[in-house]
Amino acid sequence: MNTESENLVNLDQWKNHKRDGARDASFSDYLKVLSFNDLMTESTELMNQIKKSDEGSDLFSKTRVMMNEFTHRLEVESKHLADSVKDFKKQIEDKLH
Repeated sequence: MNTESENLVNLDQWKNHKRDGARDASFSDYLKVLSFNDLMTESTELMNQIKKSDEGSDLFSKTRVMMNEFTHRLEVESKHLADSVKDFKKQIEDKLH
């Protein structure tokens, strides 16, 4: 059987991706029910965790989900603010990759 290796999926990577996706979805659902003040408090706590931790992958995943929630909420209030958050998010993601 002749298969190209680029078409194969590493089972461990797939499991991690599925687990991370489920965790991001539940965190996203949690953020959606918070008041804006509680969302700000949650973001402050996340920033403090990022500053203290050397382990970044899970925290940066949470940060991405949180930034999406801020962007979504701001789009309702102000397109200009939402665009600023999107630009900030892109700058962060560019530095991480």
